[in-house]
Amino acid sequence: MDLTATLTDAEIRTLSDYSLSIHDAIRYFGQNAAVQGSRNESGFEKSCRLKNTIDVFEMRARAEPSAQALAVLMNCEYLLWLLNRDTPLKQNPFLSHWVEAIQRLDAAGGQRESNGVAKNELSVDKISAARVLWIKMLLQGGDFKHLLDQTPQQAIVSLSSDGLHRPFDLRPYVRMLEDEGIYEKTPEPETNGQAAPSQPQNGVDDIHPPTRTKEPNDSGEDLVQQRKTDILRNLELDTDAAIFEITRLPISLTYLDFLTTLLTNRILETHSIDPAPIITQYIQHALRTIERMGKPPTPSDEGDVLEYGKEAQSRYILLLLLFIKSLIRKGLVEMDTLYYEIAEISVRYVWIKEVRDFRSWAEEGIEGDGA
Repeated sequence: MDLTATLTDAEIRTLSDYSLSIHDAIRYFGQNAAVQGSRNESGFEKSCRLKNTIDVFEMRARAEPSAQALAVLMNCEYLLWLLNRDTPLKQNPFLSHWVEAIQRLDAAGGQRESNGVAKNELSVDKISAARVLWIKMLLQGGDFKHLLDQTPQQAIVSLSSDGLHRPFDLRPYVRMLEDEGIYEKTPEPETNGQAAPSQPQNGVDDIHPPTRTKEPNDSGEDLVQQRKTDILRNLELDTDAAIFEITRLPISLTYLDFLTTLLTNRILETHSIDPAPIITQYIQHALRTIERMGKPPTPSDEGDVLEYGKEAQSRYILLLLLFIKSLIRKGLVEMDTLYYEIAEISVRYVWIKEVRDFRSWAEEGIEGDGA
């Protein structure tokens, strides 16, 4: 499984059957998933596969518009909404997908949403208009159960004829994304004729950011060096103790450099230790640490949680992304090995710009058969 996994051919065949009503297509999809033993798949994993399939078929529909493509897009959008409907829209990890789809499709043909979607022959503009209407309908909520008993083409004809429940305004949804930090808010007016100082855009091409600040997790160079020495000694004398220490190292440049050195010099393999699960465990522990930073401190917090708030989370997530990308670029870890960790970061911290940039980089790397 990789970061750009899509629906299987069998799943796509079910959702592309334009003779089925939306309700029947979704029902058969669920039945097939049960038969194939896909029930263990989380809703998030399935949602990611749906989102990736939508992206594929949007491009396919541009090249070759068809009833099958329309059916896949309509059914996938509904399934994506269905799987995430219990999540408040403001925190819905796929809200940005819908907002950006509306912005893109309105420009591509959605502005003609009442013009000709009832005709049998489908065009790129008609599919764009159909899909943007459907997304707006899902976001507005209300009663659309009657549309589920129709095929995608019939549903769009009905929706085009009846119109939306009320005029659609995208701005409230954009504001939700701004409030969550996913979109940058409109800059504040200049003060005293001078603009506020801009923040540097941190890249993810190297493990070291442009400037290095004091690392809060380092308690002195001597103690850091002693910790490294203890780990190297335990690799010889007590492997379990060494692994425990490695997977719980603080998130700082010093220790990330140390981990990278362990992998680059194949020190773990020298001691018959598979490095992949070690790195996975370290990143998982780091993610739990960063997650706790988003909540008020409690007496049970471990000693590696020294800062709290979104700013601290952003800073440590960026360090973790720099580390992950460095490992992938150097061929020290396969991207598939960190699929779940990358997917969690991509959704939980989507409000951080560098996370969105990293996801795009990861997808391009996979599509290009390598980072």
